[in-house]
Amino acid sequence: MDGSAPSASKIYKIDVGGDMIGLAGVELAFLEVMKLGLKSDQIADKLLEIVERRNFIPETAETQYKWALYLAYRNYISDPSSGKKAMEFEIPQAC
Repeated sequence: MDGSAPSASKIYKIDVGGDMIGLAGVELAFLEVMKLGLKSDQIADKLLEIVERRNFIPETAETQYKWALYLAYRNYISDPSSGKKAMEFEIPQAC
């Protein structure tokens, strides 16, 4: 993927309980949360709320998704270019 602006249609892979799950709008969620200036205990809840707008998150797995999103967010804000690269997922083109 190129260094273009984040897009809700891009799919990012996140490690959720040992499974790599593809989610849309993750980088946009990170950017939105960064702008809000939330306290650390509020970040995971807000990330889940934003990501749930574009993705189905099983209610039984919400805690795992919150933790996974929070860890990915911390990675992203420590170094946005490497954090983004670690999450990027190429969607194969249909023949």
